[in-house]
Amino acid sequence: MSRKYDNKTISFCPEGRLRQVEYALESIRNGNSVIGIKTNSGIVLASDKSMSNTLGENNIYSDRIFLIDNHIFCVTTGAGPDAHILINHARLQTQLYKQIYQDLIPVKKLVNVLCDIKQQFTQSGGKRPYGTSFVFGGWDSFFGFQLFRTDPSGNYSGWKAVAIGINSILNQSILNEEAKNCLDIYSAIGTIVKIYSKKISKINLSQYIDLVTLRRDDLNNILYHRFNDEEIDSLYMKV
Repeated sequence: MSRKYDNKTISFCPEGRLRQVEYALESIRNGNSVIGIKTNSGIVLASDKSMSNTLGENNIYSDRIFLIDNHIFCVTTGAGPDAHILINHARLQTQLYKQIYQDLIPVKKLVNVLCDIKQQFTQSGGKRPYGTSFVFGGWDSFFGFQLFRTDPSGNYSGWKAVAIGINSILNQSILNEEAKNCLDIYSAIGTIVKIYSKKISKINLSQYIDLVTLRRDDLNNILYHRFNDEEIDSLYMKV
């Protein structure tokens, strides 16, 4: 019976695959839904709330959306404890970079550092891959607004619109059609609300999702905003 399972985390199976990485990917496919859209004027990220989060009293903090630095934030799906470890790594790297170079860390640089850590855990004995995926959104002076997806294997890729987690195949197919119409941050918000509102029956949208944006104002200040319940419900009424 035990031979049906992989007891060596860094061993390739006869088909040339790492089973533990595939198990981590399966955890992500069953995790909370995450959607991200990049536009010329900013980035919108959204995640559905876990049931425990939804039923909690005085729930004002998300357990899936994290601000890394003033110019970078992310949403995670999969194993929450694994994500928290990597979030701490990310925040430490941003501060170290700022201390050394007196500047904000480039978005792709931070994603690359985290994916190096992820990749190391697919080839080190006595360890297992991190069972979490991220969607990073950020802005830097090199490439402007950027949107990245990371996988447990250590791979990462840039996107204009991306969906991960449960229902990701359906959500991605909708994004492939709708993202071309997302010319600004407001149309991107509308697209995300439409996708999630199709799953809502009698509950308010604010009980189901968290929604955050990153944009720049007229003075080129970077503004991060998490929508409160009233703002999300008002968006739902407009759909």
